[in-house]
Amino acid sequence: MRAFAAVALIAAFAVQATPPDEAVIAISLLDRPVGVERYQLRGTAQGFELTAAMDLTERGARLQVASTLATAADFSPTRFTSKGKSYRFVNVDADINVTGKVARIANLGATSDVPLPARYFTATSYSPLSGRAVLIRYWEAHSRPPRITLLPLSNGRDVAIELRGTDTVRAGGRMIRLRRYSVDGVVWGRETVWLDDAGRFAAIVTRVHILPLEGVRDDLKAALPALQQAAVRDRLADLAAWRKRTMPVAEGHYAITGARLVDGAGGAPIEDGVMVVNAGRITAIGPRGAVAIPGGVRTIDARGTTIIPGLWDMHGHTSQIEWAPAYLAAGVTTVRDMGAEMPFITAFRDSLAGGQGLGPRLLLAGLVDGPGEGGFGATIAATPDEGRAIVDRYHAARFEQIKLYSLLQPDVVAAITSRAHELGMTVTGHVPAALGTARAVEAGMDHVAHMPITGDPSAPGARALIDLLARRKIVVDPTLPWNELLGRAPATPIETFEAGFTRTAPSLAMNYRSVINDTDAATARGRVRDGERMVKALFEAGVPIVAGTDGAVPGHSLLRSLELYVEAGLTPMQALQSATVVPAQAMGLAAESGTLAAGKRADFSVLEADPLRDISNIRRIRWVAANGRVLAVTGLWTLAGFQVSATIP
Repeated sequence: MRAFAAVALIAAFAVQATPPDEAVIAISLLDRPVGVERYQLRGTAQGFELTAAMDLTERGARLQVASTLATAADFSPTRFTSKGKSYRFVNVDADINVTGKVARIANLGATSDVPLPARYFTATSYSPLSGRAVLIRYWEAHSRPPRITLLPLSNGRDVAIELRGTDTVRAGGRMIRLRRYSVDGVVWGRETVWLDDAGRFAAIVTRVHILPLEGVRDDLKAALPALQQAAVRDRLADLAAWRKRTMPVAEGHYAITGARLVDGAGGAPIEDGVMVVNAGRITAIGPRGAVAIPGGVRTIDARGTTIIPGLWDMHGHTSQIEWAPAYLAAGVTTVRDMGAEMPFITAFRDSLAGGQGLGPRLLLAGLVDGPGEGGFGATIAATPDEGRAIVDRYHAARFEQIKLYSLLQPDVVAAITSRAHELGMTVTGHVPAALGTARAVEAGMDHVAHMPITGDPSAPGARALIDLLARRKIVVDPTLPWNELLGRAPATPIETFEAGFTRTAPSLAMNYRSVINDTDAATARGRVRDGERMVKALFEAGVPIVAGTDGAVPGHSLLRSLELYVEAGLTPMQALQSATVVPAQAMGLAAESGTLAAGKRADFSVLEADPLRDISNIRRIRWVAANGRVLAVTGLWTLAGFQVSATIP
């Protein structure tokens, strides 16, 4: 009865607390201030009206979104409009009108009438941030329903809200109590939102597409670091809970028998193979007649399947815990993160490495950029001394690499690469604009992100650069799936080239569907083929090519990388190695990972069909094992917020 009374009291408060409420929300991306949202919430004859204007500058690009939300007295939306650009390629154009029991939804050029669900709200993309306070007040006013349907994503995943606790923070010389909520489903994955005792928006930890973004009411800016730490604690608690409730198919000491074993070393598969695993390591592997299974060890019959090494994504941005199950579900057991906020990414890495969380192994590349309005992130080096100090800080936090970005100057790059090499770290990233690829390599870059050369690979200039990369063994992650996804023609459905897109989290799917390109299918496909030709030329010259996605469609795009490499002319085995043994060698971990061999980590996938016969069979995953713990993939996709499928055809 007491719990019911408390809920009823909050619900009554949510309705009776009367605006006006207006404020400025300071917004940061990767801890870098990038702009503001100005909002006003006022009472009307019908209920309330929220108006919000977001204005950001992100890597030199202006992002603006204007939104209006009208509600009834119980915060039920009656009209919602939102228009603008919320990320470099994400367009927002929604207009929703509720009349009686029907919502007329106009979104990205399509209009439909949808029967009004029992519990619903309206939002598109992450903006307006202030709208999350109205959503929570709706939830409280309606007795905290377990699910709320989000319009315009009426056929997508519903929103779930939890009250996670309270935080008392100091701001403006006074102590302020804030209620902390988890909001899951407005963007992909969980956001943390704070409201003050008056029900006003206080702060949010969310994402702009897949990159970390925070918003805090202007008078509470001093409290943001403490609030970010509270958000990290909540997310790690969720990650630990996922592990506890995800029952393994096998763990500890077991043997898998009868499968075709593709060890990734390049030789012929082992038919009717046996692999014995103990304490996260492969202890024996080979043909059935050559491997003795210890007495009393559990045996798993895997006849009709193919086992391959765990895959690597060498260009990830894992700014949220949902990446962990999404990667595992795609067979990815090691990820190199290429730019995140340090408090979250180090805690995420440590949770996974320590067995408290559920997910792949994380290797970290620390982002650093030069000064200027177009810079990326808050870690900036304007001088060689600043560059060396940043390397020291990342090294102390156990990062494997430094990631350079576009605005760094040549003397700073030289200082960073020299110090990184002194400390046993390697250097990757974007080629700084002030150097170009050849000078960046000469300055000490060991890896290059994205495609370092464009145009005709047989042209003299391109040929010379390819030869330089080959001589230096510069590791390249071309991120072909990212280029294909963002460069598609509007008339080309994403599902025609990315088989997993139909199951993608609805908010991410809408972001990618909103991309506007002035091109046709033939031109877009020609650009993809140009990238494939360059990959083939680099590979044939001896440049180490690894698979990487820059995020794209979580999990699925890593598998698309391998399909594109086969389209480029690599064999299925060579494509598989680009996501197994080659990245393991590039990161200095080939002695313990990258192939299936006795003594190595038990990272592997069990597939329903052989990818050496058809590379798209890489999508037909039954089980994945990370550090010896075998999991069914269906439940992992569910945790990641994707639609469920046992396999991806």
